[in-house]
Amino acid sequence: MSETPIPYNQVRVRMAPSPTGFLHIGGARTALFNWLFAKHHEGTFILRIDDTDTARSTDESMQEIYSALKWLGLEWDEGGDIGGPYGPYVQSERKSIYEKYITQLLESGNAYRCYCTPDELEEIRTAARAAKSTRSYDGRCRELTQEKIEGFLVDGRKPTVRIKMPDAPIRVDDLILGTRTIDPATLEDEVIVRSNGMPNYNLTSIIDDAEMQITHVIRGTEHLNNTPKQIAIANALGLNIPQFAHIPLVLDDTGSKLSKRHHGDLVAVNRYREQGYLPEAMLNFVARLGWSYDDKQEIFSVDELIEKFDLDRVGKSGSVFDIKKLEWLNSHYINQLDVSARTDAVMPFWEQEGLVDSDTNRDWLEKIVEAVGERLTTLQNILPQTRYFFTDDFEYEPKAVKKWWGGSDEKKQKTREILTNLGQILEDISTFDLETVEAAVWKYTDENDIKRVAAMQAMRIALTGLSFGPSLFDIVVLLGRDEVLKRIQRSVTYL
Repeated sequence: MSETPIPYNQVRVRMAPSPTGFLHIGGARTALFNWLFAKHHEGTFILRIDDTDTARSTDESMQEIYSALKWLGLEWDEGGDIGGPYGPYVQSERKSIYEKYITQLLESGNAYRCYCTPDELEEIRTAARAAKSTRSYDGRCRELTQEKIEGFLVDGRKPTVRIKMPDAPIRVDDLILGTRTIDPATLEDEVIVRSNGMPNYNLTSIIDDAEMQITHVIRGTEHLNNTPKQIAIANALGLNIPQFAHIPLVLDDTGSKLSKRHHGDLVAVNRYREQGYLPEAMLNFVARLGWSYDDKQEIFSVDELIEKFDLDRVGKSGSVFDIKKLEWLNSHYINQLDVSARTDAVMPFWEQEGLVDSDTNRDWLEKIVEAVGERLTTLQNILPQTRYFFTDDFEYEPKAVKKWWGGSDEKKQKTREILTNLGQILEDISTFDLETVEAAVWKYTDENDIKRVAAMQAMRIALTGLSFGPSLFDIVVLLGRDEVLKRIQRSVTYL
């Protein structure tokens, strides 16, 4: 590692996702921490695409990663789609750069070609396990004769390239986890170029970090085992080594790593976008996965995060993905929007369901959103909470019917009577506004010794099919007299 720390005003950090699927919550957290670190120190944030896994990498995944990061507001200063002074920023386009370094390693004797077949490698691994060795490769191709090499080539063997690991301990200085020394006996000669000629992650990553002048590598602790290997490669090539900072894993509620394989869409950033989470809420939530400013503050604006973020406050242990906290944060940010902005935000969800179009009265829609109030956890929640405003094609909630309309014939008869009378009252009142409607309903219940809640719930179910939602009188006025009377008659007929 460099003897002299890199000045923070020259900070260059990078996010290097593999385009083999959607952007993971953990990947978003890594991107955010790098972005915040760069912004805090007035540095540069780079988006580099690690697509050396050609069998699994797709352009579709790459575009989805771009889209998710842009939705979060994590714009990059250099990258594959915008260029920069150290491009190209897509690793599959940098093969000629890697070949130069591979040649250097081979010619210097710091790397060698390995001709072992898969069957031979499995035999070596089996023997290593039996001997309880920490190395699963015995270095047998380190000193091959030319005659042996020619024989392998005649056999059609396609070699990999392996780095010669040093015999001396490797020191890893980590800005979060501290310093540790790696015993060389635990390191084997790593494959750095596959038999198909494609260089692998540990080679390309450290070369790109050096070529792109990366000063700090901030990434998840799943890369801890890669760090000493990359340091060894950098030393063999005489490259500058960045400062490393490994951030803790994101865990599920059982303490297991949150992963694509085991948690599916739960960890996909775009899933939350589609469900109506706001990017501000996601950023706030993700920032608190492993970082804290103090024991009190939970809600941070982006500007506050930039001002307060630093690696000193990143913890060493894993952080739990708490969906309830995310929902709470999202609800907070939704409720910070004024009615007009909130209406804009929920409009796409109504449109996707075919509930509204360009001709739908905007003032009416804003009044619906205002009536819903602070009940939204996600923007998508607008659908079950408001669908009945746009259509009477709904079923009555069975539990609500049983509780409020009655299971017995006598209770049903009483409910029919209440609804019939309320319908007549609402038909006869002269002014169909909030105050008049409310006064007429309460006058009827009080004069007839009917519990207010019973009358309200009976009518709510008739109008919405549900036993919960905005104020009943808001619903009545927003639906309008004709629609209310029609729905009450439908419920009477049902009963």
